[in-house]
Amino acid sequence: MKQEHTMAGDTFFFAFMVLFIGSIVRIGASIYLPAMPLIAEEMHISTAKMSNTLTIYFVVFAAFTLVAGILSDAYGRKHVLMSGMFFFIVGSMVCALSDSYEMLMFGRVIQAFGASMVPGTLMAMIRDACSDMKVVSLMGWLTVLGGLFLVAAPMIGGVLTQFFGWSSNFWFLSLFTFFVFLLTFLRMKETHHEDVRNPVNLRQTLTISLTMLRSSSFILVLLPVIAFYAIQGAFLASVPFILMGEYGLDPVLFGISNINIVIGLFGGRYLGMYILKKYNSAAVYRYGAYLAILVVILFVLIAVGIISGLWSFLIISGIFATLFGMMAPLGMKTSLSAFREVSGVAAALQSTTLFSASAIGSALIGILIHQFPALSVEVVFAIVSALLCSIAAGAALKMKYV
Repeated sequence: MKQEHTMAGDTFFFAFMVLFIGSIVRIGASIYLPAMPLIAEEMHISTAKMSNTLTIYFVVFAAFTLVAGILSDAYGRKHVLMSGMFFFIVGSMVCALSDSYEMLMFGRVIQAFGASMVPGTLMAMIRDACSDMKVVSLMGWLTVLGGLFLVAAPMIGGVLTQFFGWSSNFWFLSLFTFFVFLLTFLRMKETHHEDVRNPVNLRQTLTISLTMLRSSSFILVLLPVIAFYAIQGAFLASVPFILMGEYGLDPVLFGISNINIVIGLFGGRYLGMYILKKYNSAAVYRYGAYLAILVVILFVLIAVGIISGLWSFLIISGIFATLFGMMAPLGMKTSLSAFREVSGVAAALQSTTLFSASAIGSALIGILIHQFPALSVEVVFAIVSALLCSIAAGAALKMKYV
């Protein structure tokens, strides 16, 4: 059976479906970024409160991801994925119909509940069906294409906002997810067969989760990635107000300007794979630590005003994206491989941890903007990113075993 699973994971269609389904969460998180200033203006919402629409998304997402992992181990991956897409469609429709901050937040909660069932389940499917090298490759592509959708979605969102208003972003999400839902129902095969499923046992799951969180083979290798996801949350919460508010870009240009993220993630993915194949996994972390230190210095220079301007911000963000694409796939694969026999729970716990970090990052931006209104959003983002990247660099330098 293991050989059958590996063959399924090696098909082009399996890789396509994994990447296509994985795009839902990224698009849902970022498509409305160009509309955030407009929504804030129409609903009379402050910048700090507007960042809460991202924070609540990440918090709810993280809270329910572990439940999704338990269910996918017990009942199969496909059922959980389709349930998640259904709730995501409903939440997107509620957001589209929102006429108040409270209704928008409610829609984001439903969206996040649905989205929580997707990434961890997908990672478990990859672990079910693929060899170790294929796992790293596919997770690398998930990271890279996640960045691509992070950019493509605001491009689409910018055009939709410009010509059809902010609510069109959420109607687009509803239709796109419905299409993916149908494709999954008709073509996606189950990778977690009945003879290897684990019945629901909440106490056992919590015990396993605590064991994982105490295990260096799970949490230590993931620590730099956790810091990167926190920076991602901070980026999503602040970049619309930096590029559109401080540098005057319109919604369409805002989306296009983020192409640097895609370039960085693609470059980082290939760089990480090259180092892994030529040397070993420890070398990826070592060189990643050196690059992280450079990123810390650059963010500090932004924070103190020595470096400034649109192009400087875009270039430094692109360098960080390279670091992200280089280290994230290896850290995610390694932490999953340590607990292969309960890959659904492991993948869910990993997603919970990473998206909790994103919630912390976006919440930090909102808190600091509220507490220090004299600071620009760019300076606040640079301070938060420098601190988090320092943590990532320190963790990577101390890595002795990956």
